[in-house]
Amino acid sequence: MAQGAESRRRWTGWLVLGCLLAIAAAIVWFMRRPAHVIVTHPTLVSLTETIASSARVGGVQESAVGAHFSGTVAQLFVRAGDRVTTGQKLAVLRNNVTRQQKAQAQTAVQTARARVTQVSRAPAPSEMDEAQHQVTEARAQAAQANAELQLATRQFERMKQMYEQKVISRSEFDTAQSNQLSLQARVRSALATAKAREARLETLKNTPRAEDVMVAKAQLAEAEQALRVAEQQAKEAVVTAPFAGVITAVHAEQGQTVGALGVVDLVSESLEIRVDLDESNLADLELGQRAVLNASALGDRSFEGRLTDIGAAVNQTRGIVTVTITPDAPPQWLRPGQTVNVNLVTNEKAERLVVPSTAVRRQGNRSIVMIVDGGIAVERTVSTRPAVQQGVPVASGVTESDEVVVDPTGVTAGQAVRVRRQGA
Repeated sequence: MAQGAESRRRWTGWLVLGCLLAIAAAIVWFMRRPAHVIVTHPTLVSLTETIASSARVGGVQESAVGAHFSGTVAQLFVRAGDRVTTGQKLAVLRNNVTRQQKAQAQTAVQTARARVTQVSRAPAPSEMDEAQHQVTEARAQAAQANAELQLATRQFERMKQMYEQKVISRSEFDTAQSNQLSLQARVRSALATAKAREARLETLKNTPRAEDVMVAKAQLAEAEQALRVAEQQAKEAVVTAPFAGVITAVHAEQGQTVGALGVVDLVSESLEIRVDLDESNLADLELGQRAVLNASALGDRSFEGRLTDIGAAVNQTRGIVTVTITPDAPPQWLRPGQTVNVNLVTNEKAERLVVPSTAVRRQGNRSIVMIVDGGIAVERTVSTRPAVQQGVPVASGVTESDEVVVDPTGVTAGQAVRVRRQGA
């Protein structure tokens, strides 16, 4: 009995082990069995390629219009939304500084003109006679002073001998010496006066002097130029439109002070659309490309334009390049500052292979698809274009003969697969 029980337990153990091995084998087979995938061939489709973006409407010319100084708005002739023409008066600014400068320049011109008149005038006969009389009088006074000095000098010499002989006192000698020194000073003064009057007489005889007239006229010309500059600066207080366009903003009302911002913002009537595009699109951009534009708020009311400018540099911080689209016939509702949708046509008729959108996955900055090669799933990196109704266009990475896995969810590279054609 005991031997039979032992034999049954042994058979039971073997049976359990066999079952476990069978289960393990089944699991291994299940894990390694080829996955069932649905595949399709890329379809060659002719389509129009575009770059979609939003953009801002602006003027071909935009400017903050004001004077070259801060001032008070004395008159304001426009409001936001007004259309103006080139040269139209927009405002008048009052600037006390320029008015004072103009007044000072006018005074300087008057002074310079008076100086020219003065140096250009010949002396009157009476003036010449008076100058000659003053010269004669000064010479006579100098001669008289010199005669008195000679007399005082002789007297001083006598007094000096008498003092040395102790005939006179020290005070009498000092008086004689002081009288001599005083007369010497008087002679020098008389001679200087005579010389000055002779010089004035000579100047009058040579008046007007050509060099004096030339200098005075040069000073007058300089003063007149300064006046013209001051008058021009005063004229700049009248603010005019540098080009035709629309007033989009007014920065100050009448009586307020305006500075560097200017009085108004002016945008030209000729509009353009500026679009910021990723620099990766540069290779697809060409001048003259067609663009279809519309405003979301206005439904299907679209219009067309042309790519007329590609930015000369890329914004390194944002990695974008700004391009300009000029509308062919801008609609009446288009306004500066408005946001519009842009579809820039980069290829009117491109032949592209298209795969189902579910076939494309993103891994980091790569787009990949799975294809089946010899029953094995193989990963392919592809270059894609924006999705279209038929799927995702692929510029490179697959061929028409490739079997692309429609939905690669759960499929890994190198895995064995069993394929079934889409639609089969």
